[in-house]
Amino acid sequence: MIRTGVRRPGHIRAFFVSVENIMTDAHAVKKSAIKKDWLWKLLLSGTCLTPLGLSAAQIEGLIADADSERPLANANVAVSTGKAGTITDSLGRYELELPPGRYRVEVSRIGYGTQSRQLELLAGQNLQLDFALDAQALLQAATLITATGRPKSAAALTVPVAIVPREAIELSSAENVAGLLEDVAGLNVHSSLYGYLGSPSGVMIQGIDPKRILILVDGERVIGGPGGVIDLDKLPVSNVERIEVVKGPHSALYGSEAMGGVVHILTRSPQERSGDVRFSLGSGGLTALEGQAALTRSGLSASLTASRTALEALDRSPEDPDTDIDAYTQRFTQGKLRWEARPNLLLQGSARWVSQNEEGVSSQYFAPLDKTYVWRYPDQVQRVDLGAEAEWQWAEGSTANADIFRTYFDKLSREELIGSRQVRDRSTDNVLTKYQLRTTHLLRCTHILTAGLKHTREELEVALERTLPLGEQQHTVEVPPSNVDVAEAYIQDDWQVAENTGVVWGARYQWHSRYGFHLTPKISFAQRLSESLRVRASYGAGYRAPSLKELHFVFDHSNLGYKVLGSPSLKPERTWGLNVGAEFAPMEVLDLRVNYFHNRLRNLIQTVFDPTQSSGAVAIYAYDNVGRATTRGIEFGLSAQLGERLAVNGGYTYLRARDQDAQRDLPGRPRHALRVRAKWTTPWEGRLEIKLRRDSAVWADSEGTLRSPAGEEWDVNAEQPLWGPVALRLGIENLLDNRRDLDNPGDLRSLRGRTVRGGLRVQL
Repeated sequence: MIRTGVRRPGHIRAFFVSVENIMTDAHAVKKSAIKKDWLWKLLLSGTCLTPLGLSAAQIEGLIADADSERPLANANVAVSTGKAGTITDSLGRYELELPPGRYRVEVSRIGYGTQSRQLELLAGQNLQLDFALDAQALLQAATLITATGRPKSAAALTVPVAIVPREAIELSSAENVAGLLEDVAGLNVHSSLYGYLGSPSGVMIQGIDPKRILILVDGERVIGGPGGVIDLDKLPVSNVERIEVVKGPHSALYGSEAMGGVVHILTRSPQERSGDVRFSLGSGGLTALEGQAALTRSGLSASLTASRTALEALDRSPEDPDTDIDAYTQRFTQGKLRWEARPNLLLQGSARWVSQNEEGVSSQYFAPLDKTYVWRYPDQVQRVDLGAEAEWQWAEGSTANADIFRTYFDKLSREELIGSRQVRDRSTDNVLTKYQLRTTHLLRCTHILTAGLKHTREELEVALERTLPLGEQQHTVEVPPSNVDVAEAYIQDDWQVAENTGVVWGARYQWHSRYGFHLTPKISFAQRLSESLRVRASYGAGYRAPSLKELHFVFDHSNLGYKVLGSPSLKPERTWGLNVGAEFAPMEVLDLRVNYFHNRLRNLIQTVFDPTQSSGAVAIYAYDNVGRATTRGIEFGLSAQLGERLAVNGGYTYLRARDQDAQRDLPGRPRHALRVRAKWTTPWEGRLEIKLRRDSAVWADSEGTLRSPAGEEWDVNAEQPLWGPVALRLGIENLLDNRRDLDNPGDLRSLRGRTVRGGLRVQL
């Protein structure tokens, strides 16, 4: 809905009149200041005006939410001819100056549908053009951040992306991020494949291993994954606004960890007064309680989210003491603060705390003594994130940001031999500190330049404390106190070449304290061939420096006959990725997508047997650059609105992932994968969702000896308002109870089987 002046109810109108009076005064001051320093801004940002602006016309207006009529900050305002563009200020206002002519003005913002309007400007004309944006529907163009580092409409992106929107998160019964990503086409989420690392749930993108995927929360890197695999089971969804996935190498914008892609988890920001409480119960002893509240006043906004989730251990074989899935209790708290100190200055801060306790049991039969030893495994994980940022809008469409971030990851893994004094405590202390300066600048109305300087320092220490059977103490340093410093400079140019053609190029120049300098480039392109057909292509390089654990690890299991050692002589891993795709929308209610991808990976770091250091009793394994791999395939996607109440979307992926050295398929990568989601809005204002996940059979080990059968899971979720702010929720995961065959050691399918969830949601 587009308006030339947003109408407001009487009790709201008075408030907005006072606000607009203040804005008018501030705007007059601002225009006066612009007249004084027009030459300075002209030199900095170029010009879209005719000489001296003598015949220029001006557009200004307010962007607001269509329902609440709340002004929307950071909305994109673009002229389709590529002649101009800007971003709304903290009060939702914008201003553009253009030569006389015909234009189409397009407005977009995260969470809202894109709107546009044709107009004709006359010389010297001053036009008031307000927009009222509607909340985003299924097939409307979303606005994403991760692909370019700044808000941009998904319809204009030059790289393949996927999004898990807020409405899908709210309806899902998933307790963690891993559960949400299972339904994204082109992604595979595994835990059984990494049992040797403690079974973390890692995500693959286009067949690329999880240790080569960058995981971000609100733009900040998540650390602390075992073996480099970030465990998505330990990332809660209590306040997740949406998840953006960028496929293919993205190291030019995000650094060396983004070798295979980026998963960006964005949490809710305080923008208006709100609150809700949710309570759930489910099979497996699930209990979950979460609450969220946000307040805003006089440019100051604050939010607080807290949750507690607990689940009992799963034991599918009661005849032995082993647990198949550990019991866990997770506590989560996050606070955010946002202060609009001035119309062009925004200050933000956040603090996030996640604590998870797990406990499992495992046994081992020792034949010489004809005895079974039973071990108890209580683990504790603590994660603390602290961040602060300042954003200054120093010109129309141009911002400068300074931010600092520090994250702590502490893990204590304990092994207790039941009936003995023998205990093993492994402590991991991991700290990451980041400083960054970044600017986004609109140059000559066709280029949006993003440039920045960034410094990170990562510290790691891993130690093992043992209590032996007679009570003796033994200390082993598995990773000595180590650190690595990385300094980076990066630039990206988002160039609107023509009305229907865009090119994004960029590069990152990195200095690594161990590996010196490295340049990582990328380029991507998109063109709209017609109103319904759009094509794009991207090519980028990826780069991953060895982790501190891969360089220094000493994992001593001599009692079991082996050791794993780090290698200081490791080289960085490299990858090159190509994506070519097209999007076809023959009608407003149908969207078809196709994408071909090809990734080549070199110098992959793997553990290999070292015969020179091994003895007859102990086998020595060391990290080495021995791997080469290729992943290629094609993805098909569909989104359709079938009437007013039914929406369907899904995708099919064909994947070939090969180990080039061994000349066989990589494990855990299904050749065929299907994802389908259907959502029905009931006549009683409820929502019903049905989801299907189907994967073909895969190899379960790198030697190609164990085979996991094809897997298929159906999920059903429903939400029905009862009265006022109260809604009933029900979810059934794995409806047909397709789960792992415990007699097949290569079966990677779900262990838990069918689960049922139910609960209430109360909006405050």
